[in-house]
Amino acid sequence: MQLIKSFFCWQGFDNRQRFILIVLSSLLVFITLSASLSNFKLVSCVILFLCSLICLATTKRRQNDAQFDKKWLMAPAGSLLITGLIIVFVDYGLSYWLLILPTCLSLLLLTYPSNKQRHYVLGYNGPVNLSNLQKTTKTHSRSTRRVEPTMNNIDVNHANTNVHTDNVEHARPTNNTTQANANINVNKGLEFAESIRLTLFSKMNTRITIAVIASFFLLILLLSWVFSSTTEVESPVENKVAPQEIITFQHKLSFPDKFSVMFDADDALVIHWQADVLDNSEIWALSKAKGDISCKVIEFNNELPIRTYAVSSKDNGLYAYFSPLDTKALLKNIAFKNNFSLCGYKFSLKGSQATLGKSAFYSPLIEY
Repeated sequence: MQLIKSFFCWQGFDNRQRFILIVLSSLLVFITLSASLSNFKLVSCVILFLCSLICLATTKRRQNDAQFDKKWLMAPAGSLLITGLIIVFVDYGLSYWLLILPTCLSLLLLTYPSNKQRHYVLGYNGPVNLSNLQKTTKTHSRSTRRVEPTMNNIDVNHANTNVHTDNVEHARPTNNTTQANANINVNKGLEFAESIRLTLFSKMNTRITIAVIASFFLLILLLSWVFSSTTEVESPVENKVAPQEIITFQHKLSFPDKFSVMFDADDALVIHWQADVLDNSEIWALSKAKGDISCKVIEFNNELPIRTYAVSSKDNGLYAYFSPLDTKALLKNIAFKNNFSLCGYKFSLKGSQATLGKSAFYSPLIEY
């Protein structure tokens, strides 16, 4: 609990390692949760706010420790909040590159050295007591210390102890030298980074550096917006250009009352007429028994109805498909009956016998 309190502490001090670790952890948490909860924008905004608040608190503690200019205080948290909102609402993968901005600003503040030497506990120094987190280590080290046996107040292993002491004393310089070399390498790296910061943000180069950084991130933002817009525009087009079955009809024959008969590729008789309907939709399907019930059968006067196999719309017209088994019965009724009704439309068959008789293809199909 004390450790969590230290994340939101405002008066304490954070060393370099703790500062950058908290910032990078906040960025990682936001990236992971915002990607997995992309459909819940409100939750993503709450997570973004908490991560920005933690970044702001650790930046304040780093500012207390390094005493850098207060104008940098809002840089990491503010840039994280702005870029995070863009990521949440643009919802495009490329926009995550914008998080390079708060990362670079945090690395910039990392180059400022501590103003004073302080005793840090897990990289923190302040009013929140974290000493309990170190007691476990100290107690454990004490419990593992060996107590040597003595006889008549004389240490039995005195000679061995002397030898061991000599070895330890001989080994300590090596360990201290290794640690010192490691610290020197770290300090050299930080000093080099600090020299880069001083060069880039000198009075002569500050404007150029800011202009280059701003241009880079504006380019990323523009690319994110362009690719996001392109995806949204192309998606509906892909749905509209979905592969459609190309239907070819043969032996089309038109009748006086503005309807036609023809055959499809499966030799099924089709009756077609113009109607004010939506294109490329299924009106009725016998296989599903769903759709407009008025299209279920074709009814001739004084004759039993004949089932339709399917009825669909295309090019502002209706197409009624029938089974090849009913072809001769349909043509006979069209030739000799007075009228028929289908899908709520009624058609006159006056002159239909003469029309069929003049056709070299349909005339042999009529049974007299």
